[in-house]
Order: sequence, then C-alpha cells, then structure tokens
Amino acid sequence: MRSVSAIQLFLVTAAITSLATVCGAATSAEPTDLHTITVTEATNVAATVSPDHKTIIMDIHGLLWSMPAEGGKAKQLTPALLEPARPDWSPRGDAIAFEAYEGGTFHVWMMKPDGSGIRQLTYGHGDDREPRWSPDSARIAFASDRAFNGSYDIWVLDVATGKLTQVTTDASEEFEPTWSPDGARIAFVSGPSAGTQIESVSFPGGTRSTLVTAPTGAHLDSPAWSPDGTNLAYIQSEGHTSRLMLAGTPVEFDDDVFPFYPQWLSDNQILYTANGKIRVTNISSNLTLDIPFQARLTVSRPHYTPKHIDFDSQMPRQAKGIVSPALSPDGKSIVFEALNQLWMMNIGNRPKQITNGQWFKVDPAWSPDGTRIAYASDKSGSEQIYVLNPSSGEERQVTSLAENAVSAAWSRDGNSLAFLDHTGALHVIDLATGSTRQVFGPLFAPGRPSWSVDGSSIALAALKKYSHRFREGTSQILTVRVIDGTPAYTEPAPFKSVTTRGDDGPVFSPDGTRMAFVMDEVLWTAPVDASGRIIGPAHPINAEPTDAVSWSGDSQRLLYLSNGKLRLISRDGSNPIAVPCDLSWRQDIPSGKTLIHAGRLWDGKGPQVLENVDVWVSGNRIASIKPHDAAEHARAIRENYLMVDASQQTVIPGLWESHTHHLGQGKFYGDRLGRLWLAYGVTTLESYADPAYRAVEAREAFAAGARVGPRLFATGEAIDGERIYYSSMRPVTTEKQLDLSLSRAQALDYDMIKTYVRLPAAYQAIVAQFAHDQMGVCTVSHYALPGMTYGVDGMAHISATARTGFAYTRSAAGVSYQDVIDILRVPGNFVVSTTLNASLYADDPKMVDDPRLQILNLAWEQQNLLKKRDSVLSTDQTLSLEGLQKEEATVGKIRQGGGIVIAGTDSPLDNVGTALHLNLRDQVKFGLAPWQALQSATLLPARAYHKDQDLGSIEAGKLADMVFVSGNPLVNIADAANVQRVMKNGRLYTIPDLEAPIKATEPAPVTATKPGQH
Repeated sequence: MRSVSAIQLFLVTAAITSLATVCGAATSAEPTDLHTITVTEATNVAATVSPDHKTIIMDIHGLLWSMPAEGGKAKQLTPALLEPARPDWSPRGDAIAFEAYEGGTFHVWMMKPDGSGIRQLTYGHGDDREPRWSPDSARIAFASDRAFNGSYDIWVLDVATGKLTQVTTDASEEFEPTWSPDGARIAFVSGPSAGTQIESVSFPGGTRSTLVTAPTGAHLDSPAWSPDGTNLAYIQSEGHTSRLMLAGTPVEFDDDVFPFYPQWLSDNQILYTANGKIRVTNISSNLTLDIPFQARLTVSRPHYTPKHIDFDSQMPRQAKGIVSPALSPDGKSIVFEALNQLWMMNIGNRPKQITNGQWFKVDPAWSPDGTRIAYASDKSGSEQIYVLNPSSGEERQVTSLAENAVSAAWSRDGNSLAFLDHTGALHVIDLATGSTRQVFGPLFAPGRPSWSVDGSSIALAALKKYSHRFREGTSQILTVRVIDGTPAYTEPAPFKSVTTRGDDGPVFSPDGTRMAFVMDEVLWTAPVDASGRIIGPAHPINAEPTDAVSWSGDSQRLLYLSNGKLRLISRDGSNPIAVPCDLSWRQDIPSGKTLIHAGRLWDGKGPQVLENVDVWVSGNRIASIKPHDAAEHARAIRENYLMVDASQQTVIPGLWESHTHHLGQGKFYGDRLGRLWLAYGVTTLESYADPAYRAVEAREAFAAGARVGPRLFATGEAIDGERIYYSSMRPVTTEKQLDLSLSRAQALDYDMIKTYVRLPAAYQAIVAQFAHDQMGVCTVSHYALPGMTYGVDGMAHISATARTGFAYTRSAAGVSYQDVIDILRVPGNFVVSTTLNASLYADDPKMVDDPRLQILNLAWEQQNLLKKRDSVLSTDQTLSLEGLQKEEATVGKIRQGGGIVIAGTDSPLDNVGTALHLNLRDQVKFGLAPWQALQSATLLPARAYHKDQDLGSIEAGKLADMVFVSGNPLVNIADAANVQRVMKNGRLYTIPDLEAPIKATEPAPVTATKPGQH
C-alpha cells in the first residue's frame, strides 16, 4: 500500500492515538527525581474506537487513555495499579470492557468511557482475558482457564445478571473471541499453545467450524468480523514479521502489527496498531494514515543510600548460609551444609566439620536409625550419592550414573534411597544390591522426595501448569506409587503452592500420620494415611518465615530455618525454641603483594588502551598503575612480590555475569561451576533469583575461599504471585506473606530483590520501597512500567516472559519503539540484555571444542552445547540473526542516549562461559565498538548495582579483579575469551590451576559430535 497524508485519510475516516503515564505508589522517605518523557511512538499499544468514531481509548503501558479520534494529547482514565489491558468499546457506546490484573488474577472489568464507574465483573482464581462485547452490548465473550481442565476455553458473561456460560470445552487452547455482527457466532483462535487456527462456534448452540488455518510456522491472533460479516481481519505472525490479514491476504503496509483486535470503522476501513503507531487503512483505496500523537510519561528515580559492603575486613562473620539442615532421628543432632562442607552439630554445642576437600556437598539426609548420612557430591567428577557414617568417617559411593544424582531420601526401612537426576526424573536404588530403576520420568525442577511410612509411595513438590498457553501453575504435592509410577497431584490447599520446590517439603513424619510442608511462608502439617495420601485439611503450626523442614524420629518435633536461624517446634505448634549455631568464616584476602607487567591494559573507563604498564597489587586491592620500570621490577623481586609477566597479553577488568541463576543448575555443576566462570574471565556474578540459603552459602563459600569461584552478589527466590513456574519463586498473595518474605530478604542480607512475572504492581511497589529504604539494594523485574514509575531500578531482560502474553517493551517482531528507548535511558534505570542466541557459534564453531569446556563443563551440558553448535551450522540462521540485530539496535539506541545496558545470559539456563562472550560479540557485530561491549560486562554493571567505588575498572584503590587474555579484545572482541589467567580479589588463578582438580577425576573428555567436521 502507498502512504497518504493525514488530510487525505481523515476525509475517509477519523482515527486516533496517544500515550502518557503515570503516578506514584508507596511514598518513600528518600527524595525522588521525576523524569518526563514525551512519547510519539508506543510499543504494543492496543486501541478501541467509539461507535461514533469520535474517540479512541488505548491501553499503553498498563493504563487506559482517551483522546479525540483525530489525534492529540491523551488523558489518563485508570489508576496506576489497576493494570488494565485490551479495551473494547460497547456497540451501545456507554461502556468499556477490559481485562485487568489488580489483585493478582486477570478478570473482566468495565467502566464508563470517561473512566468513571470502574467495576469488576468476574471473580475467582481463573484468569479471564480478552473481553469482547456482543453486538447488542448485553454480553461479553472472553477466554478463561477458570474450568481448570488444563486449557483456555471461551466463556460468555451476561452483564446484567452475572451469569457465566462456558461455550467451548475442547482440550486445545481457545482464546481471543470475537462476535459475528448478528451475534449468532463467536470466532476465536485455537491451537496447542499459540494460535494455529481461527474457528467459530454458534452461540448458544456449539456447532464449530474452521475459518482460517495458519501456514506452517505461523500463528494467529485477534480475529474481527467486518460489519457486514463478509470479511475477517486478523493478525498473522511468522518469524520476525506480523501482518494484518484479510481473508488470508496480507495488508502489506506494515511488518510489525501488534497482536490486538483490528477495529472495523466500516466495511472498507480498519483501525489497528502497528510499527509504533495507530493507523487507519482503507482497504478499497489502499490508503493508510499514521495518526501523530504525543504523550507525557513520568518515570521516578528515588534516591537511596546503597548498602555498604565491607570487602576488606577479615574479622569473623557469622555464617548465614545454613543449607538443608536435617534433624537426627534421636532429635539431638543436626547435619547441614555450609561453607562448602557438611557439618554435624549436637544441639547445644558448636558444629563439627564432617567432610573435607573443595568438592561440592549437598542434600544431607539421615538414615532412619541415625547411623548414616546420605548426601550428594561431585568428588567422582559428577554429582553422585554417598553414604557416610559420621562416627567412623567411613563412606561409600552408592550411585555411578551417567546422569547426576542428588536429593537422596531414605525409605523407612533404611534399605532404599530415592533420588533425582538432572532431568528431574525420580529414581530408587536398592542399597543391598545397588540396582537402580527410574520410578517417574523427568519433571521440571521438582523438590526433594520423601517416602511414605509403608514404602508404597514417594512424595515431592512438582509444578502443575494450568494450561499450555501460559507456563505458570502451582507447586503441588506429587505422590508417585513406587511399584508402577502412578502419579497423583494434590494441592496443599486450594490454589496454593508448596512455597518453594526445594527443601520446603512435603516431608512425611516417621510415624506416617502427618505430612509437613511450607505454604504461605509458614509451616503447615496435614494428616495422611500409611500410603501418604492426604486425608484431611492442613493447619499452620507457626507464624514466622519457614524453610527446610525435617522431623525428629519420634515425629514429635520439627526443625526448620527462619530468617537464617535454626528453630525447633512441637508438632502441634507449641514450644518453639531457637537452636544456636555458632559457625563463622573470614574473607579470603591474600596477604602478599603482586606486580603485573601488562603489555596492554584497558582500564574499563573508555576507549583508551595503556601499553607497557605495571599494575601494583597489595592484598586484594590495586595500589597503583605506572609505566613499566625494570628497576622497580628488580626491587619487587627482592621484596618477594608475586611477579606476573603479562607483557604479551592484554589485561582487562574482571567480567561481570549480570544475570545469573547460579544455583538454578548449580547443584548439578558442583565445584565445576565457579571454576568454569573464572576460566572465562568472570570474576563477579549477580544473582537474579536463586534458592535463598544456597545463594547465601555460595556467597560465603566463594568469599571465604572454601570453594573456588567468582564473587557473588546474592539474592533469594524471586517474589511472585499466586501462579509460579520456577522452583526458586516465592508465591505471594497477601501483604502478610509479602512481609514475611521481605523479612527473610533483610535477615539474609540480599544484594538485590527480584520480583517476577505474576506479582501485582501494588506489591511490587512495596518491594521497591522496602529494598531501597530498609536494605539499600536495587530491585529488578520483567517490566519497565508501571514498576519504574514507583522506583523499580532495572529490567532483567529487554523483554521476556510477561503475564499479559505480550510485552510492553518489545513487539512480536522484536522491535522496541521510542517509548521504551526513552524509559530505559532515564538516569538510574538499567536493563540487562540477555540475548540467549547461539547463532554466532557459526562464526567460531571451534569455540565449543575449547579444552576448558571439555574439562570443566558437565558431560551432558557439553553434549548439548555441541549439538547446539552443530544445529547452528546445519540450519539457516537468518531469522535468529535478524532477531539478534533488532535487540542490539535497541541496545545501541539506549547506550547512545546515555542509558545503561549490561550483558547477561540467564546462565546456567544458557551455556556457562561461552554465552557471555557471545553476548559481547553480538554487540560488536551489530554496531558497538569492542570497548563499549566490554563496558557492558565491567564498568556499567558496577555502576548499575552501585559497586563502582570498588569494582568495574582497573584503578588504584579498587579491588584487584582482572583478566589476562592473549590477543587484543579492544580490536577483536573474540580475544576476550582467550583467558590465560584471572585474578579475583587479588588471588591469581591460571587455567591449569582451575582445571587440575577436575582433570584428576575425569574420564576422557567429551569430543565433538562429528569428529573432524570442523
């Protein structure tokens, strides 16, 4: 189509657009800077037009706005925390229906066109989405999973009576309904997850027919019948293109049409949103108009005093990372993991270390007779189960699987162990014979298993999703029959989750009468029969933050963690007592001095590179940087300096991995993980959601030198809403639960708080203020607005999973428009670019054959990486590279405007080590200079996280975190991966140093899947 002037198309029809925002939320004691942005483009804006075509109402960044159809300034109609979306104007003209998320569940709401009279129309725990008025304005069709049958269905609400009618019941996902002009049929999108068909169903009858089938690889959205019922408009997306379609023919003017209902103004004219604009097209004359708009957007940046971190003191510190404590059967002792070892503590005495070595230890569990402890360790090269006699010190390895084995649980007779492998599959081993069998197939990050008293079943926390359309669900109690693997899911309470799928239960009492688990952040028990079936309602037995539950052998007491402290309580909730645990650690700080002769040094502050310089290090800090002086070198040798000859190398600041889930797969990597990161130059990890106590243990173990790895800035589980996905999420549905979760964050001294996809905006505002005012740390989420209007500091991705099913920060075509760019340029805001794209392995296929990976990577992870590389080499990467280019275009625009974009990977969800270097290469391939890309993993994260007084660059007075690489990454960014040595906190590691312990345990390394191919 050809573009025309606004005057030409305005003669055809009136149209619309605008944007603006917003508000404050919780009032902070700290001053706040307000930044106003004038927006002329909007990302994923939805629009609806009044029946008289005079007014437009829009959904922009979670607010509804009104403006004249000819365009102009928009007026905000809805309050900031309602979170409305997808408005639809009634044909009668007197009401607007929309979906809103206030309260933590999507429901259908309505209001008058002026924004007054807002009221909720549907209720319950089901998500009700995409409302559409019937032609007589008496009914609203919507999509919902409220039947809880495993999928979305189409429902109809009678507005006058509130009566709900379920229209479809098919097992496929059915959503985005729209009425025929005569009200006799409802069209909707259907498919296994995304829409692959548009179907219609008669109303109120039920006869179905297929109207449109998507081409292979495409998906469909938002059908809308023309007023005469002869034409159907909808959105078809494929690759990085989405188009407006009419009866199977694309309207070719746009390539980034947003996935919302087109609005027919007549049988020939359609209003829709695309390419950052609101547009009107005349399909007869091929005339299309962009409607200009302006909107004023307000972003707030509160000032707060950042948390102080003492990097230099070697005074003793109390260990807070007490992981998986387990009460002995006699109730007198506790075994737990801390500082990379297992400890046993007789209650009332100090803990005693019962393991040794740098190897990872995890998941201790007492045998029923109290004589043995099962645990997992990677001392044989991969995580396997060991059984230790703590009295004699004797132990034996009981599993030798190709897969990793963790989370051992004893049967009541002590003859068998249940355990999990890295896929989440459940296994049982007979300890007498050593025979192992799989009882249940792979699960997504399940919790630790527990045996019923009669040995017939094993229970564990497992995710049960509500639908295939969205991945969230609840963490339920999965009971598996041992003899044949028959599963049964049970909610701990209606629409509730076991708090985390880790150490929070379910755990059967040894007498077989009760099950304990954490729910709503506190400890509950429920009655069970001998087979483990719940036979009555659960009851809470405490009111404080609770994690890591275990029973005494007589089933009369329970041990748990509360805000870093061990606690004992009677099974009826009486007699809660504190259990002191006197365990301390000291920071590992080298006592000597080091002199580094650098051939080239990039200090991280700009494009300049220094040549032939000496870096003087005292302890863990940089003392000075001077031109190379041979005489001074001679003096340093006499004074017993550690001399480092990097005269043929380039020295750069230590790299930051700015979006990691260190323990997402960390318990399977074990000791390898920290070594692998260091081997690729990563000296700092920023946790973006991890099991809380494991994260703190890792922070302390790395800082104390008890385990080799980067410095870790830790956080616990992300705070989420009623529905969750990952095991390390905390479902919060009340302010009381939120208070308990925040008290844990403060007690464990998180370095950041992350909120996740389903947490309502009102709670997110409370989290942001608490993090700033009470803890001095930043907050991140998956959303820019509304969070950044009340102080959320950063986005974990440029866009990622969103509760709406679409993002306000990036379109389906991968584009972020001017609104997003300007929001993310606001001083104090930051965004992490997690490209999650393997395409550039094609530029350097031998990267994945690196000896560091062959030695330090897990065997199954290395095989997966090799397959990923081979897939890249054997398939067309055009679409992947196009998506990557669009993300890097966003990165470049934000950086050019002074914004902070930092490099992250989501590792170990993406490949450890290589993923960060691919991210740096992505940035350079699509426009940034190498020094700018390197800043995204050095100085910029240090600034974003308020650590730049100590980290992020090589300067006198800063911590000595440095990477020594061959080549010159300021010319060739790929050279940044050529790490020869790494210094973290003044301590130097060579690659052989990092590899040596692993090489001692490893069989032959994993080689390429097709030797000689490359």
